[in-house]
Amino acid sequence: MWLFLLLLLDVSARHQAAVAAYKQHKFPEAVAGFNDVLKTEPPGSAEYQESVLLLGQSLFLQAKYVDAIPWLEKAMAVKAPSPEAAYMLGNACVLTRQPDKAVKAFAQLFQVGVDSAAAHLTTARMMMHKDLDVEAAREAKAALAIDARMPEAHFLLGEVAIFHADLEEGVAQMKREIEINPGFAMAHYRLGDAYGRQDKWDEAMAPLERSVWLNPNYSGPFILLGKGYLKRKELANAEGVLRHALRLDPRNVSAHYLLGQTLVQEGKEEEGKKEFDRWQELKGKE
Repeated sequence: MWLFLLLLLDVSARHQAAVAAYKQHKFPEAVAGFNDVLKTEPPGSAEYQESVLLLGQSLFLQAKYVDAIPWLEKAMAVKAPSPEAAYMLGNACVLTRQPDKAVKAFAQLFQVGVDSAAAHLTTARMMMHKDLDVEAAREAKAALAIDARMPEAHFLLGEVAIFHADLEEGVAQMKREIEINPGFAMAHYRLGDAYGRQDKWDEAMAPLERSVWLNPNYSGPFILLGKGYLKRKELANAEGVLRHALRLDPRNVSAHYLLGQTLVQEGKEEEGKKEFDRWQELKGKE
């Protein structure tokens, strides 16, 4: 009996030592400790479940994604899995190119059906955060195959197309998004952006205006409107929207440069020079 109690105390002490190492971000030490105690902790116990979770997280935080996945999957199998486990599992599967597993993990994280359009689109968004745009586009298309009117799926496809300089496709996808989701300011903004990249400023201005009406607190469309007005030699309008953009985002490099150009063309050379000086200063800090 005493021997059994001593054994339990020893396991508990080793478990707490591993937890302490995890909290101190000593992840290799934590991995070794949890691997050790998991050999003796009763499966299903609170300690066992904590060891499984923290072992998976320790491996993930060392970028050992392949090793982390089985433990994070075990951590997800409990009655009330932690959101952190689902987040790490989904990202580990994304980074090891296991999209089906990623969809399942993100479906659990965001509490949507595994076979739903939302699960695929959410996975696509998470893939975009990892710069996996081709994989993200594939998931967005899977979402649209389930629900042809899924909001933001065409937007994501448009973003990918614009990134790859396929501007006609970007325009087409943004227009489809707006048909489904007309109140989505970012779709109007990115449509205007795609037109601007094609130097089609007459077409760009209307969607950019709609974007600022829908979201007047975001500087991006104001900056592009300023550029459009400058291109069309509407200098007073350009100055006005660019000054407003800088009130929203005082450190925006592009806005300072465009405002400098505008002021010089208006004959306000001294003010323009100040804007170019500010542009150079901020550019040097990038």
